Amino acid sequence: MSGLVTAIRREFRLIRRRPALIGLTVVLPLALCVLLAFVFRSGVATNLPVAVVDLDRSSLSRQVVRMLDATPDVEVSARADSLPEARSLILSGRARGALLLPAGFERDALRGARPEAVIFYDNQHMSAGSVVARGARNAVTAASGGLSVSLREAQGAGSLQATAAAQPMLLQTHALFNPALDYVDFLLAALMPAVIQLMAAAATTYAVSLDFGPGRHARVLPRLAGGLLPAMLGKLLPYTFLFMLILGISDVGLYGWLGVPLRGSLLLMGVGAALFIIACQLIGALCFLLTRDFARAISFVGVILAPALGYMGIGFPREAMPPLAQAWSALIPGTWYIQLRIDQSLRATPMDLSVWPVLYLLAIAVALGLIVLLRLDRMRSALAPATARTARRTA
Repeated sequence: MSGLVTAIRREFRLIRRRPALIGLTVVLPLALCVLLAFVFRSGVATNLPVAVVDLDRSSLSRQVVRMLDATPDVEVSARADSLPEARSLILSGRARGALLLPAGFERDALRGARPEAVIFYDNQHMSAGSVVARGARNAVTAASGGLSVSLREAQGAGSLQATAAAQPMLLQTHALFNPALDYVDFLLAALMPAVIQLMAAAATTYAVSLDFGPGRHARVLPRLAGGLLPAMLGKLLPYTFLFMLILGISDVGLYGWLGVPLRGSLLLMGVGAALFIIACQLIGALCFLLTRDFARAISFVGVILAPALGYMGIGFPREAMPPLAQAWSALIPGTWYIQLRIDQSLRATPMDLSVWPVLYLLAIAVALGLIVLLRLDRMRSALAPATARTARRTA
């Protein structure tokens, strides 16, 4: 135990002397977390610019435009005379969508026919596209519904009867867990762990290379710590503590300053966070122990973890992925940690269901730990003859 404590103290001294380690473990993760928080702090996309192509120029079409501009989702930023002009506005980025009100729009409504308006929107950013489509749909529906009620009242129907006739069937919709389409709840809660996942693996790769890389005195730390296993633990645990601290600071900002709801167990999230960080560290350590070259090891870390966000079920549901992609997703620690965070923050998932992501994280950490131990055992066997030769020369 004293050897492990000595190795941990030595590692903290090493971190203080190495600006690259301070940058990877403290400065860069905190800077990225602060940057992401400021980018997404507004949470909900509002006042998205929309162009209007009003070919009818009637009182009804003007009412639709006023209602569209009054919605919090969008604002009418330009009026175009044709669809090609509106398309140019979208391509230039000056509008997120365009609403076409064709000629005869009011005439068809007064005749009892169903007038048709068309919304074109940029769906490259799907959340923003959904907001534009929702705002246009609400404006057109409200205007046409109001006109229908007025026509029926003019024909002698009562107010309630006219409203019921205009809406013969009501549909209530209830969006669960993120009803406001809040980017903070949806994306920021996943981006911060994704940043820490990559930083933890990269920092561990660099730290391990300082003692076990080619040209290094690979026997110094094991001798100081009393063996390879306590030496490796002494390398990993200081970074586990630092990244837990960084994750805790980011969560204080997320659940405190930004107001993301936290409805589950802090203890379960803490256990999951520790397993998540340890698993990420073991990925970094294993990449180096297998290659014994920092450049190749950090390349492997980048290949494995840099595109991981696309496999973790945030931008695209995991169940809709091909089987191979689902299998790869299941091996990434961030997949299960983000699932745990969503369960415990937004969904208030019961404990018997939330424990499964923790068990998956435990399984990943144990499997990686066993592989690292096997690799360390091979290193111990390789170092033993060299140590014996050194002892004979000393004698």
